[in-house]
Amino acid sequence: MAKKEVASLATMVGTGEPWEVQGKNYTVKPLKLKDEPEFTGDQVNFGPQYFSLITPEERAKFDKWMSRYLFDEAGEPMNLEKATELDWDVADLKEFWHRLVKISG
Repeated sequence: MAKKEVASLATMVGTGEPWEVQGKNYTVKPLKLKDEPEFTGDQVNFGPQYFSLITPEERAKFDKWMSRYLFDEAGEPMNLEKATELDWDVADLKEFWHRLVKISG
């Protein structure tokens, strides 16, 4: 029988889940229902994240969702510029999307 994965209390109450990247701690919060139509309409790329960085339009979409749902240790919203300064790699970007979708259900 497959093991069922249960959402954490932090996810259920919307405070988010901790995540460590490049030695720093972050919080990924679950997607809010009110944002779902916009999120779906943006047609976010969940595949190779290199393609999220090619055009200004794709970068803007990434920044928008990252700044709404990913926060640093101080509770400040993250963005691509900060992630670059903190030496994130492309795999970290892909993991952000996977975590956001996973905890959002």
